Amino acid sequence: MPFVAEVFTPKAPIKAAKFVAEVLACNPKQAQSYIDRGRLTTLSGQRLKKAQILNGPVRLLFFKPTSCPEFAPIFTTPYFALYYKPKNLYSHPKNYNTHSLYESIYANNPQARLIHRLDYETSGLILASQAKAHEKPLRELFSSRRVQKTYYASVVGDLHKYAKGAFSVLLPILEPSSIRGDLGVRSKIDPQGKFSATTIEIENYNPKTNQTHLKITPLTGRTHQIRLHLSALGYPLVGEPLYIDDSHARAYLDAKKADFLGAFGRYKTELALEAVGLNFSLYGLHYHLRLN
Repeated sequence: MPFVAEVFTPKAPIKAAKFVAEVLACNPKQAQSYIDRGRLTTLSGQRLKKAQILNGPVRLLFFKPTSCPEFAPIFTTPYFALYYKPKNLYSHPKNYNTHSLYESIYANNPQARLIHRLDYETSGLILASQAKAHEKPLRELFSSRRVQKTYYASVVGDLHKYAKGAFSVLLPILEPSSIRGDLGVRSKIDPQGKFSATTIEIENYNPKTNQTHLKITPLTGRTHQIRLHLSALGYPLVGEPLYIDDSHARAYLDAKKADFLGAFGRYKTELALEAVGLNFSLYGLHYHLRLN
């Protein structure tokens, strides 16, 4: 479990922010972040503020890597390490009962930070910085769209009926942060959304399985962009759990929630989407990273 709640008792009266910094051996800014997120409370659950003086036991919820699957990097440099994230695993921890790729990486290198993320259902290549000094330059590569990402995917149906060769999808996407309701974790096509572009190259069609294999390059990085664009065309990814219809999505999300509570294995999906390539330049060197 990446997050644990433990009870601590100060040895002497102390300000909350200073206490958290001492307990977690972190800087004041990080301690403030824990307090702002409501992770320091009384035993009855009342949130505490940074300037409050602590005189008795308090409960602190904090990130603490425990037993989790081991993920070794498949390529390393002094600046970053390249990992493979399996399907049905979070990139970052979501709550108390979920494991993540980051948890495993952090356990072996507390200075490491994931630079980008992949959906829970998506497998593939993901970068982590090796030290804090390299975190910002790597993040800027992604935020400024200087990383070319390549995915392989399979969709239901013969996409040749829609287009030939390579084409682009330009449909604005409204991301989950702007959407409410029980399906608010999904993105949606909306005129008020952000510009979103995906380039799709048709590789081949298998009539026996009625599936088309694709090579995909997202030119922007919206939440669930590839999945949503393909579903909007009427060719959803094989194994797509969220963008088929509302009832299917609700059933899937309910099952995931049950998994959080300990019903492991009740619902798993094999989404046919994998991040297979990252192409970028860093510190004067060019990297052409590919999944074999």
